[in-house]
Amino acid sequence: MKKIFVEELIRAVRNPRFWLALLVSLGFLTYGVMTAFYSQWVPRGFSYADLWYFVYVASYFPFVLPLIAAFPFADSLVVDQAEGYMRYLVVRTHYRYYLLAKYLANTLVAALVIVIPLLGLYLFSILAAPQNSFPINVWQPNISGRPYGLLMPFFQAHPAGFIWAIMLLAAVVGALYSNLGLSVSLLFPNRYLAWGIPIAVYLLADFVSNHTRFFGPDWSPIHAVAGSAAAANENIQSFFLNPLGVLAIILLLVFFFGKRKRIMQ
Repeated sequence: MKKIFVEELIRAVRNPRFWLALLVSLGFLTYGVMTAFYSQWVPRGFSYADLWYFVYVASYFPFVLPLIAAFPFADSLVVDQAEGYMRYLVVRTHYRYYLLAKYLANTLVAALVIVIPLLGLYLFSILAAPQNSFPINVWQPNISGRPYGLLMPFFQAHPAGFIWAIMLLAAVVGALYSNLGLSVSLLFPNRYLAWGIPIAVYLLADFVSNHTRFFGPDWSPIHAVAGSAAAANENIQSFFLNPLGVLAIILLLVFFFGKRKRIMQ
């Protein structure tokens, strides 16, 4: 399985869509940087943590996260089926090993395409803003991009730890939604659905959680990756309810539609 995993990982990284997803990510973050420096919302004296988090939120990165994560490799199962590559691989190894290697490679690639731009933003923030000052302790509604709620004390006391925590959350959620697209292709062998359904589920879950009486705001995927940006959100379950729900859907899709006989038809 290790050899198949390495081959799948190399295929994913060499895929032009991996590099295109990185460019799209950098484009959104560049928009956030421009907004940070030209907007009147950010007060003077901000630290590197203030700059990083403001750019992260103002760039709309949390909203495009599933698209960026799924675009490089979530359709690879469809491509393997269409090109006959899957039959070649399954002859060399067990089908279960092939499927596991596919999910592991997709997970790693989705995490990389999320973390690399955010890490670049972290380095930029360190160079562009003071490192030895703590985040601004002025909490006003007109200051956009502030981590209100549960993680606010963590942001103030340990800004670097907060940034790494948000990057980890974003990587996990991005990988889960990318694997949701991969799992959807077990049922519908269509690459556009492998890309589109994760985005639709992500945005629909956020809308239903925040604007209807169903579920509640703790189920929003945006809350899971935005550091609890809602002022009234003090519930730790907001960081794992939606990811666990997506993980459950993935496992169900694999269990019911991931059988070798069905996929190899």
